[in-house]
Amino acid sequence: MALAIAACAACAACDRVTSPSHRDGGPDSAAALWEQVEAGTVNYNAVAGSSPENVFIVGDQGTILHWDGVALLPEASGTTANLRGVSVLDETLAYAVGEQGTILHRKDGAWIADPPMTEVVLNATYAASAFAVAVGEQGTILCLVQGTWAQVPNPRTDNYYALSSASDGFQVVGALGVVVSVDCGNQKIVATSTISGYTKVLAGAIPYGSGSLLVGVDGGFFYWAKGAATRKPGLPQKFLRAISVVDGTAWIVGHEGLVATGPPESQLALVPTPDDRWLLGVYAATATDVWVVGRSGLIMRGPPGGRGPFDGGAP
Repeated sequence: MALAIAACAACAACDRVTSPSHRDGGPDSAAALWEQVEAGTVNYNAVAGSSPENVFIVGDQGTILHWDGVALLPEASGTTANLRGVSVLDETLAYAVGEQGTILHRKDGAWIADPPMTEVVLNATYAASAFAVAVGEQGTILCLVQGTWAQVPNPRTDNYYALSSASDGFQVVGALGVVVSVDCGNQKIVATSTISGYTKVLAGAIPYGSGSLLVGVDGGFFYWAKGAATRKPGLPQKFLRAISVVDGTAWIVGHEGLVATGPPESQLALVPTPDDRWLLGVYAATATDVWVVGRSGLIMRGPPGGRGPFDGGAP
């Protein structure tokens, strides 16, 4: 019942745009140019896609929303567990993970629950052509190989919050600045490292070049490659929660409405936003089509001034 109510609330609200909030400098301000969607009050924890016409948003109470290029509509997840992460391979396959060890995969337009491998919270997932990976609390790393999920042996009990793919395997990141390299094909950990001088939580990761871009607490922004990290300074000392890259431009979101963008090699610029809620997920489909999600029903689409009005449908 909770899922049905949440889904109906999201569906009923996804066809209108909110009015500007108290953070706006006025109707002509850059912040006001973000398009916001009223989509219930649940927390939206992650967003991902494979194209501008195939975007998924996941959140609490088993909420899943799908943008097909025309409308943003709820899809039945079959669970009331809070969903924390989503990864999209293409129009035919996507994965979502969350609390209670929940793993879902989407096939032929329907979400199907995979047999649980654990009861811990799973925070993130990554889909590749040959493998899928899910990571979470208490050192949990799961690999899907040839249709079967298996837990990667791990002597550590760190909490993991994000992962990406690099030339030397999957990069899993989490508490205390930990970076774990995983060989999913052989279901083993290749190396476990920490970022020197950084003992904070790493919460976001994305492939970039031959390595990965990582973000975390206190404005932590790093390029990780071949076991070494290079910190990129200049961002506010806030909790950076997620990162997406398109056409050589990074988009980073975090707490207190923080959005920053620019080439990773340069100092990023802050982008005004109309809301100071915590931003938890970002997906840049194109340079002019960026989705941002967060606490208490927040969904924004921008960048400011980069898009015209939604052309029919919802949001």
